[in-house]
Amino acid sequence: MHDPDHAILATDSWFGAIPAGRRERLLQEARVEVLENGARIYGSGDPPNGLWAVLDGQVRLKGLSANGAELLALIVRPGTWFGELSTLDGHPRPHDATAFGTARLLHVPVAAFARAAAADPELYRDLGLLVCAHQRTALRFIAQSVGQSIRVRLAQALMRASQAGDGRITIRQEELAGVVGIARQTLNRHLKRFERDGMVAVAYAQVRILDLPGLRGVITE
Repeated sequence: MHDPDHAILATDSWFGAIPAGRRERLLQEARVEVLENGARIYGSGDPPNGLWAVLDGQVRLKGLSANGAELLALIVRPGTWFGELSTLDGHPRPHDATAFGTARLLHVPVAAFARAAAADPELYRDLGLLVCAHQRTALRFIAQSVGQSIRVRLAQALMRASQAGDGRITIRQEELAGVVGIARQTLNRHLKRFERDGMVAVAYAQVRILDLPGLRGVITE
């Protein structure tokens, strides 16, 4: 693996906290894969196919809401690991994972992870800590969303989607509405208000943040 890839992975708080010996053991079992836009990494109900990390590009995790609508659960950016839950418990995948644009990924297949963990069982604890970290993030998101106005939830969703990016968010309004938990028509009204206030510019399948401090201000209103 190239040094720049090591640097990207080191930005992740979970991976960076693993002792160097166990990190190297895990990386020795990993392989780099390049996937084109829309390529399926795994789908809901699929058996586990291992642990993944994004080296370049984006991966989007999607599920289905109670009414069957597609829900964008998470945008996974470089340095972030995913796929840990099914790797740990062996149960089917709970959501879809697809490449968004060309994505270069690090893949540790199930058998490869098992080999590494057989040599150093502490890797299972490390994987459990990754599950816990993502669970805490999800619970924090739920707690922050309860009782908040649509305006605040939308500002938070836009900031999360643009995190570590250049302010351009390529996302369908249906996806953004699912993240916020509102109807598309309601989302459109609130986006237009943000646009009138000079905080965003909206185009087809894309939102550009023009005033990040303004969005932060909405969250603290």
